[in-house]
This record gives sequence, structure tokens and C-alpha cells, in this order.
Amino acid sequence: MSELTAETAESRLEYLKSRGVEVETVEDRKAMMKEERTGGVAEVVRQLMSSKETDEKVEGTEFAFVPHDTSKPIRSVFLPSVANGSGDKLPAFVKPYFADSNSIDVNLLNEQATKQFSSGQLKGMDPSNISASAMNRVAAQGSVETFPLVHPGETNKFCGVYIYLDEVGLLKKLPPNLRASQIATSCGYAPPPNFYGDIFIGRVQTKPILSNVDFKVGEDTDPGSVWMRRAVQENVDWQQEMNKVTNRTGELQPNKDGEGGVAKEEEGYIWTQDGEEVEIVISFKEPVDKKKVNVKCKPKTLNVTYGGEQKLDLQLYAGIDVDGMAWTCGSDAAGHMLTITVEKAEEGVSWPRVTK
Repeated sequence: MSELTAETAESRLEYLKSRGVEVETVEDRKAMMKEERTGGVAEVVRQLMSSKETDEKVEGTEFAFVPHDTSKPIRSVFLPSVANGSGDKLPAFVKPYFADSNSIDVNLLNEQATKQFSSGQLKGMDPSNISASAMNRVAAQGSVETFPLVHPGETNKFCGVYIYLDEVGLLKKLPPNLRASQIATSCGYAPPPNFYGDIFIGRVQTKPILSNVDFKVGEDTDPGSVWMRRAVQENVDWQQEMNKVTNRTGELQPNKDGEGGVAKEEEGYIWTQDGEEVEIVISFKEPVDKKKVNVKCKPKTLNVTYGGEQKLDLQLYAGIDVDGMAWTCGSDAAGHMLTITVEKAEEGVSWPRVTK
């Protein structure tokens, strides 16, 4: 009976891995703990500290490092041959890179926890059970999230491509990684997800065994690369297959805050956004006298007073085109309002929030 149970568990594990599902076993956790106890400078950090990729050639599986700073080049990093084997070894390998002393933003933590616990499988759970101190410990140790750019399947010889990112990058208020979002767009994600801070991209083959294989900088990071051109249809095929397995009619990406015409409410205002603009609406109890309105903006600040009274003083999440700012006042069935529209300096970038 025990043999049958063991075989069943092993078969299930292999089934999940062959379809690109990340599974961490007891052996994986033990290996990670052993690596953490060894101390010293982590191999991934040591490679990235080198001024040039050619300083010291490392034999192993190539993957890509994509800095959030677009002035810095995408670099090759190598998973040493001795570290590779069965399973995706990249999460454990890059984890030390994300370990730092940056503390998380408590307000963002509460906001994200409330959002996650208001729907889906987590609906009804108490977000207060997640503490800032616990999340800061996670940040200090490093925590890796895996995002599939393309799922493994027959058409790509069971090779999936994944982004490896700081799991609490949003809560640390790390800057957005525009190149990562652009790559996700090329793979069919619309609207593209937001990624925060530096990220890594690697390739995982799920058959005949789950293992890391080369993802080459230049050849595979080029927007016209073969895998990227085929990713859109392959992701559609994968989702359709998953819908059949789970008896779902289909899943759509959820709208981000302020998108899809759904206003996001903040203290003192509500806001919406599209690829080019952010619209901020302030409500009033009486009709707005435009002679009392004073709106001042700079590339990253917005200040609004009414009759000398401060209404908004915002440090904006990202830059705006000052010349593209406009405001109007009016009334409708919902009440009286002052509407301020600002143009994003970076078109196509989704803001996760209005303030920095």
C-alpha cells in the first residue's frame, strides 16, 4: 500500500512538473538551506559584481539579467553546471540577489492584502494576519516569484520561459522594469503585468526531465526572436487546455487599479487611467467656482487648492508632461466635481497607484 502511495505521489509530481508547474520538494528546501548556511558572496551576486561578463567565464546554463535601469545593458548570467540538475534551480540561485535591507511600505501591504483577501480562494480571510515585521523578514532573506512568459508544450519542445523577480518588489517601492513589461507584451499579455526592480529571465525544459536550459542574451532577448513570436499562440493554447482540465470557460487578466473604466478610490479623490493619461476627480458638496481653483504641477508633483484651502498635495508615482495637464469643473447626478487630467511622461506604462 505504501509503495502504491509513493508511486502515485511521484507520478503526480512528474505530471505537474511536465506542465511547468513549480513544485518545491523537501529535498529542494534542504538544498536551499545548505546553500544559505555556507555564507560568503552568493555566486549570482559575484557574477553581477564583475565589471565585464568576460572577467571570468563560468561554465553552465545561461540566463539573462534585466536591470530596471534601461541605461544598463541586459547581461548574461550562468547557473554553474554543478548547481544544475533535476528541477528548476534558478529560484534558489537568484534568491540572494533579492535579499536586502529595504523595508516594505506598510500602507501598500495593507492595500494589497485587502485586495487579495476580497476575492478568489483567499476571500474571507483576515488580512491583518499578515504583519509588516513578517514581510520585512521575507525581504531581508530574499524571496523569488516566478512569472511564465510562455508555458511549455509540444510546439516549443516543452521549454517554458520565465521571469524571476523580487516577490515583494512592489511593497519595497522598487522602480518599474519597463523592459520586462515590454517582453510580456510581446508574449501576448494585455495589459502587460507590472514588474518591479531588476529581474532575471530563464528557460526551463520539462521533458524528458525538468531542468534549466540556455536562454541566450541577444538571440533570445531580441523582440523578433522565434520563441517570442510564437509565445502568443502557445499561451492561448495552454490556457485553453487548462480551461478544459479545470472545467472553466476562460480566464481574463484582471484590470489594474484605475483601468478598464473602473475608478479607484483614495483619500480625498478617485482616479482612473489609460495608457496615456491619469484622471483625478475631487468631489465637492457645492458647485465648483473655477475662480477659486488653483492647480499647480511639476514633472512629479501635483498641488491643488480651492479658495486657499489645500485639497491635494501629491508626490506622483511617475513623471508627467506638465504641458499636457488640464482641469475642468462640472456637475452630474453623482454631485459636483473638479477633474484634473495629466499626461504620462511614459506612454503605455500602467501606474499601480497615483502617489510615489
